[in-house]
Amino acid sequence: MSNEEKVMNSLQTIEEWALQGMSYKEMAEMLEMSYASFRAIKGKNLALLALLEKCAIKRKEVLDEQVKTVEESLYKRAIGYNYTESVPVKVKEEILSKEGVKLNVEKVEVVRVEKHSPADIGAAKFYLLNKAKKIWQDNPHKVENDKAMLKIRKKEAAAKEF
Repeated sequence: MSNEEKVMNSLQTIEEWALQGMSYKEMAEMLEMSYASFRAIKGKNLALLALLEKCAIKRKEVLDEQVKTVEESLYKRAIGYNYTESVPVKVKEEILSKEGVKLNVEKVEVVRVEKHSPADIGAAKFYLLNKAKKIWQDNPHKVENDKAMLKIRKKEAAAKEF
């Protein structure tokens, strides 16, 4: 079986590999062919090329969605949020037996409790340092200080040359 036939018979598998993020070199190894052969086939086989491009677009969309979800979670963590939690609670109950004796019975009930997660200063700082870089910096004068130090070093270097 030629390398091109291997590729054409394995398109569905190649699609799965591409969606998992496998490199072309790894795909070639899995198909038991050289990386150069795989690249050559990819260059002239429109079906394979279209499949790999479609997978790359889909992976980018998934990654963008994941980043968006993490950003939203980081923002919620930075400002604090309310959530509901199910908590098991023991409930004691007095009942009368058939003989008229009082019995204490314990039951476990699940109760929904509203809780608050306070704002996280570390998450807020991280969010602001990344989303509002011009306003929020660890040292807003760092650029000016670095420029001044560079001028001083240039003068020192020029003085040493003489």
